[in-house]
Amino acid sequence: MKKSNFLFIIFFLLVVWNKTYSQGSHDFEISKNLDIYTSLIQQLNLHYVDDIEPGRLSKIAIDAMLKDIDPYTVYYPESDIEDVRFLQTGKYGGIGSFIHIKDGDIVVGMPYPGFPFYKAGIRAGDIIIKIDNEPVKGKKMSDISDRLRGVAGTDVSIVYKDAKAGLEHEVNIKREEILVKDVPYFGMLNKNTAYIKLVGFKQHAAKEVKDAIDSLRKHNNVESLVLDLRNNGGGLLIEAVKILDLFVDRGETIVSTKGKTKVENNTYKTQMPALYPDMKVVVIVNNKSASASEIVAGSFQDLDRGVILGQKSYGKGLVQKVFPLSYRAQAKITVAKYYIPSGRCIQSLNYQHKDINGKAIRIPDSLMATFTTKNGRKVKDAGGIIPDIKMNALKYSQLAIELTNKYEIFDFATLFVNSYDSIVNIDNFEISDELYNQFVDFVQKDSFDYALGLEKELKKIKSLAQKDSVNISSEIEAIEKKLDSQKKEDIFTYKKEIKSLLKSEIVSRYFYMSGKVKAQLSDDNEIKEAEELLKNNEKYSQILGLK
Repeated sequence: MKKSNFLFIIFFLLVVWNKTYSQGSHDFEISKNLDIYTSLIQQLNLHYVDDIEPGRLSKIAIDAMLKDIDPYTVYYPESDIEDVRFLQTGKYGGIGSFIHIKDGDIVVGMPYPGFPFYKAGIRAGDIIIKIDNEPVKGKKMSDISDRLRGVAGTDVSIVYKDAKAGLEHEVNIKREEILVKDVPYFGMLNKNTAYIKLVGFKQHAAKEVKDAIDSLRKHNNVESLVLDLRNNGGGLLIEAVKILDLFVDRGETIVSTKGKTKVENNTYKTQMPALYPDMKVVVIVNNKSASASEIVAGSFQDLDRGVILGQKSYGKGLVQKVFPLSYRAQAKITVAKYYIPSGRCIQSLNYQHKDINGKAIRIPDSLMATFTTKNGRKVKDAGGIIPDIKMNALKYSQLAIELTNKYEIFDFATLFVNSYDSIVNIDNFEISDELYNQFVDFVQKDSFDYALGLEKELKKIKSLAQKDSVNISSEIEAIEKKLDSQKKEDIFTYKKEIKSLLKSEIVSRYFYMSGKVKAQLSDDNEIKEAEELLKNNEKYSQILGLK
C-alpha cells in the first residue's frame, strides 16, 4: 500500500471517529440532563414542603429554556393547540370578537360581523359580567380568552351589560369556527391604482390577494397596486412565494432556506406564468413588517419588480416549523435561515451571542454585506429591508397615545354610536369641530390625566433634591404648573391627529375592520406618496433601474 493512501485512510478514520465521538458525547449530554431533570421533579414531588404542580413547573422550565434560544421557538401544551391552528390557518373555535380590560371590566372590542357575539347582539363597549355563570371582573386577559375559546359547536353562557341602556342580558352562545381574513380591506385609491391591506400570511393569504385584485379589475382599469404590509408580522413562507407568483413569471427563485438538516435546505421558485406581469407595484413596509412580509418586500426589490416605500423592516430572517410532541403538545422550532433572491439574509439579531444583559446582539452596520438586484442595483442585508423611498414614520403625540391606551377614544365612540344608528358613508364622514368639542368635554368629565416624560424626570429630581437637602421646591412647582397648563392646551394643539383617531374608531363601529382601514387612508402620507410615484412612470422606472 502506498504511503499516501495509508495516510488518507488514517485521516478518514480519524474524521469518522471524531464525528461519532462528538455525536455520542452530545447524545450523552442530552440523556444526562433529561435524567437530572426527571430526578429533580421526583425529589420535589416527594420532599417539597407543599404540593407541587409538575405540569406548571415543566411549562415554566421549558419556556425559560426556549427563551434563551430565540423568541420564535415556542412550546404549546395541549391546552394551547388552538393557538397553533390559528397561526397556521387563521381559524380558531370561539366567539369572534376582540376584548380588552379597563378598570378591571372585561369590555367587548370589535365583534366580527356574522359570528357568535355579533349574532347574539353583543356590540363594542358592552361589558362581560359572567362567563358560564362565573364572575369575570378583575380576571386576566389570558383567563378570559381561555374561557371564550373552545371547540366549535360547544356552548358558552354569557352575562353582559349593554353600553346603551346599562341593562344586563344573559345569552347562550354556540362557539363557531372563526376565520380571520388576512385582507381586511381592499379598494381603489384612484381610477387606476388599487390598494390592498395585508395583515398576515396564513393559509389563504395569496388567494385573498388574488381575489381582491380580480374583484377590483372587474369594474376598474387597474394598472397599479399599493400593497400595504405595515405592521404585518408574517406567517407562512409558502404564502409569500405564492404572492410573488402572481407578479413574476415561473422559474424565478423567491427564497431559499438553509438549516442544520438537509430536509430544511430548500429553494422556492415561482411555479406559474404571472397573472399581473405588467402591473406596477409599490410595497409599503415599516419596522413591524417581518418574516414573510420581508420575503415579499425583499423579493419585489431584488427582482426589480416593485418599489419599496416606508421605513426599514424588522429584520427576521428565520424560519419556523411546528413539530408534534408527546401528549398532543407541539413545538414551533426555528429550523433555518432564509435568503431572498439576491442571496442576502436580513436577520438583524444574533441569538447565539448575547450581551452582558442577556440580550441578543444586533449585527452592526459595519458588517453589512452588499448584494445586487436583477438590474444591478446595490442592496444590503442590513438587518431588514431598506426601502427604495425612505419616509419618516407617523409619530403620534404622547397625548394621542394615552387617549388611545386609556380607551378614551374608544369610550367616546361607544357614546356616539348609542346616539346615532348609522353614518351615511365613510368618505363623507368627518369629525366636526362641534363633535370634537364634545369629545374634549367627555375627556375632562372623565378626569383623564397622563404623565409627560418631563414630569416623570421631575419626580426623580424632587426625590434627589430632598435626599441631598437641596431646596428647589418652588422652581419645580413652577415647572409643574407650566406643564399642567401645556397639557390642557395639548388637546387642541394635537387636534388634527386626535380627530383622525376618533374618525377611524367611530367608523369601525359601523363598517368594522374594513371601514377602520379605509378611514385611515385619507390622512396617510405614505399612501399619498405611493399614489404620486405610481403616476410618475419615469421616476418609477428610474428607481428600479429599468431602461
